[in-house]
Formats: sequence, C-alpha cells, structure tokens
Amino acid sequence: MITSPTGFYNSIQEATAHVIDVLSDILHVNTIFIAANDGVTNVIVDSFNREEVLVRNGEELPFELSYCSLVLNHSADYLTISETSTHPQTRDLDATKTIGNHSFTGIPIRMKNGQAYGTICILDAPSVHLTESELKALQAMAVFLGYVVELEKGKIDAEISSMSKLDLISSLSNKIRFSLTEIWGATDLMLTTELTEEQQQYMSIMESSSRSLMTLLSNILDYSHMESRQIDDIEDPFDLRTMMENVLSLYTEVAAQRNLELKLDWNLTSSPIFIGDEAKIRRMLINLVDNAVKFTSTGAVILSATTQSVTDAPEVELELKVKDTGIGISPNKLKLWLEHDRGNSPSYGNPGLGWQITKHLLKRMNGKMTGISEPGSGTEITLQFTLKTYQESA
Repeated sequence: MITSPTGFYNSIQEATAHVIDVLSDILHVNTIFIAANDGVTNVIVDSFNREEVLVRNGEELPFELSYCSLVLNHSADYLTISETSTHPQTRDLDATKTIGNHSFTGIPIRMKNGQAYGTICILDAPSVHLTESELKALQAMAVFLGYVVELEKGKIDAEISSMSKLDLISSLSNKIRFSLTEIWGATDLMLTTELTEEQQQYMSIMESSSRSLMTLLSNILDYSHMESRQIDDIEDPFDLRTMMENVLSLYTEVAAQRNLELKLDWNLTSSPIFIGDEAKIRRMLINLVDNAVKFTSTGAVILSATTQSVTDAPEVELELKVKDTGIGISPNKLKLWLEHDRGNSPSYGNPGLGWQITKHLLKRMNGKMTGISEPGSGTEITLQFTLKTYQESA
C-alpha cells in the first residue's frame, strides 16, 4: 500500500494515488477512477483496472459528455446506475458506446464551500451494486480528497498573493530608487558648486538621507524576497578584496563629513579571488558598515578579513569583521540580538531590518555571527563562513 512517509501529501496527485490504492484493496470491483473537471473538460487523474481496462490515466472528455457531469449535477449524495446501456442518461453517451454496458457509481468531491473538484467513480459488471458500508467508504474518501484539494488551493492562493505583493514591492522600489538616484546625483553636483557653509550642511544632509533611504529600499526588497523564499544561491568567482573596498567607498563622503576614518584591514596571504555569492556577502557588509557609520561620530570604522585556513586549501573559513569606535551597546542586548530572531520585539529592542537580513543570509550560507560591545567603547561584529578557493585552470 502506498503511504506518505511523513503523513502528509506533497500534491493532489499523491493523495489520489493513495486513495485509489486503498479503495482497490477494500472494493472488489473492476474499475475505480478519480476524475477532475473545470466545468469544460473531464480528466482522469488516477485509475485502477482489475481485469478489463475501461479507463486510463490522463484520458479527457468534454465535461457534458462524461459520467462525472451526471454525478455533479445529481441532487443526491451519490449516483448509481445499474446498466449504463439502458439508462436514459447514459445510453447515448460516447463513453457507453466505447466501454459497453456496466454498472456505475459516482461520488462528488467537493470543497467545504461546495465547489466541485471532481468525482470518485466505480465501473463494474451490469446490475452490481455496492453495499452501504462500501458507499460510506467511498464518501469518506471523497470528503478526504475535498480537504486535500482545499489545502492545495489555499497553498496556491497564498503563493499567488505572495508573488503579487513581491511584484508590487519590486515595482515601487524600482520607481523610488530611480527618483532617489536623481536626487542623489543632483545633490553631488550641487556640492561641487560654490555654496555657503549653511547650504553645504543642508546638501550634505540631503545626500546622507538619500543614501540611507537607498539602503532601506534594498533591505525591504531583500526582506520581501526572503519572505517569499525567492532568494537564489549563486556560486561564481569574485574578488573579495575589491568588493570590500567598494563597500567602504559607498561611505567615503559621509565619513569625511564626520571626520571618520574608513580602513580596510586585509590579512589574507592567498589570492583575493573566491567562489561564492558575492551579492549576499556585499549586502551583509553594507548592512553592518551602514550601522557602524550611523552610530559612530568620531574615530574609525574598520573592515577586516582574516582566515585560519592553510594556503591552497580547496575551501577557507573566512572571518569578516566590522569594528567601530561608536556608542556601543550593552553585552546583554547584543547577545539577545545575536541569539534570537526577534526583529521588533519590545523585549529585545530593534536591531533593524538590515540586521535581520544579514542573519538570514548568513544562515543560508551555513555561517554564524558573533560580536562584542560595550556602551561607549564601540562594537565589533564578526561574520564567519566558508568559501571555495578559486583555482585557475592550467
């Protein structure tokens, strides 16, 4: 007997196969089949033929010309016909002419709201009738399949809804990003002209705010992809050092305005070329550097890379650190942020959307995040994960 190994079904087809298997054991009839219809076409989803082959999986008929249409249009809980070749509803149907005279029993499969999915049907020798207990077994299986269909429909509706939300967020984000880019560009141009000190301060605020909004938009879009599970894992060669330099360069102007020093501390003796998901690593570093710059008014923000792996190993365990001399936070709060996935819980405070995205992306890479901090003494966050080394072909 076919059973689902977990007790659940991955699809309607898997559930119908199980029902056919069960019914073929308890009903000693020639043919059992489950059909689905959309009001236009009737399709055999699954079937069992004991001796004479009367129906096959995948066969289609116009709905109005099928036995199933009679079942679904019938007012009672089931339809029984003793001889299809003489019954006024079936004798002239092409199906009867094709398979000959048989007894027929059909049970509708409906969802809770009454909407029909299809039917469970029995074909056997003429004038053979099912017992009351056999009819109850058929009805129980029809109710069961109705629940399975409803769950599957709910799953599909949820996926469609999720996709619609993602499409809307993506569309809005792209439009806002385009406008922000124009504001950003105009602000940069204005800063190159002769301005009073007060005007320069205003323009610097606009430039900084535009940059923060751009980061927030990227995080919202990433979070939407996370929620809909539409983040792909990519493994391509990339230059880690160049990527880290580019991340720091995004904050050059903001750092200059605050007299902050941005430093790259590169401690790898091997090639900077690795194989992995550059976009994910870049997003994580941007989120951490953005936080570091935001909460550091004097001193420095240092981005460093180290590894304990031996040279020429096929994989390396990397440690990327973002260290700042900012306001810091209490060790207990940092510990809670590192250990729990609570984005906005009052008990844990709010580490921000970028923090949650970084933790999620790092988890997908089988990595971990650690950190140390003290109020007034800055913060150091470490990302640990494995990357493949890049070997040039000879």
